[in-house]
Amino acid sequence: MALNKRKVFFIGFALLFSIFMILASNNVFKEDPGYFIVPHGDHNHYVPNDYDRNVSIHSFPQRPPREGERITPDGRIVRDLDTGIQFFDNRSRTETAPPEEGFSPAEEQFNRESESGQSEGGN
Repeated sequence: MALNKRKVFFIGFALLFSIFMILASNNVFKEDPGYFIVPHGDHNHYVPNDYDRNVSIHSFPQRPPREGERITPDGRIVRDLDTGIQFFDNRSRTETAPPEEGFSPAEEQFNRESESGQSEGGN
């Protein structure tokens, strides 16, 4: 009876181990970065999984996207606003923040330029 339990335990362990190895070899446990690396001479190109096949490999970046970035199908690196929690946090803070009095430096400069343009155009 004890020998039979050992056999069942060993077969069950071997089966679980085999399933784990098959899943690990197929990268089931690894997060997909959304791109693959194409070696190209002395450098690599980072190509997204959904790349446009009409775009040359030379158009894709030679660096991986940083955190919060993604590679578009045409080879541009853009900010990935869909995955960032900070995007939603910043937006909610700006909605609840009280409005600032006065103009920002950029608005003040725009106002000065538009006033000087009106006075010059009137002459």
